[in-house]
Amino acid sequence: MKIAINLSREYVGGITSSNLNLINHLYTSDNKFIGLELNARVYMKGPAIFRNFAPEIFDYHIVNTHHLPIMNVVKKAKNINEVKKAYSEIIKIVRNILKATKPDVILLSGTYYVPWIISIAAKQEKIPIVLWYSGVLSKEVENQPAKMRNIFSAMEKSMITRAIKIIFPSKICKDVVEKEVVKRKIKNSFIIPNPISSLFTEPCAVEYSVERRIAAVGRYSKIKNFDVFFELHKNLLRQKWEHSACFVTNSNNAYIKKIPKTIEVLPPMTFKGLKKFYLSQGLIICPSIFETFGNVPMEAVCLGIPVLVSDKMGCAEILKKVGLSNMVISFDNIKEVTERVKELCGQSVLPKQMNALKRILDSRFISEEINAILISVAKQKI
Repeated sequence: MKIAINLSREYVGGITSSNLNLINHLYTSDNKFIGLELNARVYMKGPAIFRNFAPEIFDYHIVNTHHLPIMNVVKKAKNINEVKKAYSEIIKIVRNILKATKPDVILLSGTYYVPWIISIAAKQEKIPIVLWYSGVLSKEVENQPAKMRNIFSAMEKSMITRAIKIIFPSKICKDVVEKEVVKRKIKNSFIIPNPISSLFTEPCAVEYSVERRIAAVGRYSKIKNFDVFFELHKNLLRQKWEHSACFVTNSNNAYIKKIPKTIEVLPPMTFKGLKKFYLSQGLIICPSIFETFGNVPMEAVCLGIPVLVSDKMGCAEILKKVGLSNMVISFDNIKEVTERVKELCGQSVLPKQMNALKRILDSRFISEEINAILISVAKQKI
């Protein structure tokens, strides 16, 4: 089977890690991949994270979109058709790639403009689509002006319409899409958690730090709610609770106005580097207003590092299932969150709970589930 998939080179992000886990597993099967990267940079080197894949099996294509920043395009457009017209050249390039490579199926990760562009080209080439949800676009743009919200909503809805099957990483994600985006029940959908790499699930020695260390990892955006992490840190300092705090992000510090100087800001790391980082921390904090899943806390907790996640995150469902409900909280009450941080920081995760988590998040089992869906869709004619 030949699978086309949209890829990102960013280490900070669930799409990259989930795609790598899937490709690493299916790479050993009778599969070939067409990697599609639409990149807004003027200059870029080949992505190091995909260099270990043989080009005869992993055919990687990079399309430059730096001359068409999505926010600029949407601001000028009156509707989704004008956005489509602005990207007509890019859509044609992607369509030619698909025409030349002839994939059996396309796995679209996420709901932003890149998978939207690819979905249009795929529909024109009559290639079946599986949509793998990562982020609900309509939720991500809730604070934008009405016209922009309407355009992005149309973008997301059109991808749902074009997909033959949809994979949701959590029940909360499916519920939100059905109730707030399409306002109907979605058929031919599956709830499958994101796979976690064996790098984070294989046995390793954990030396719990005596020092109090809290950290957050991710891109800085409204929906990720990292301002609450900053406020939480300041609240702990006011209470004389000595600790260190880190924020791993690919965002430019100049745009993060509220970050305290007492928080160490670190750049994105390789996955091996991220593993070492998790193991040096006492608590990983994820205060998202909404998140379809949450790979970061699942990677950390599989290593035995305690986490504290928002009850609006998909991974909260799994934490509750394995008996770690104390690691799930509403971030609306900063006082309650502060006390929970003090309780959890430096705690150990019981082996029984870790084993249950690893069984649920086993990348081999999850990858086979996704593979079965791809096979069934590839056989369909559209």
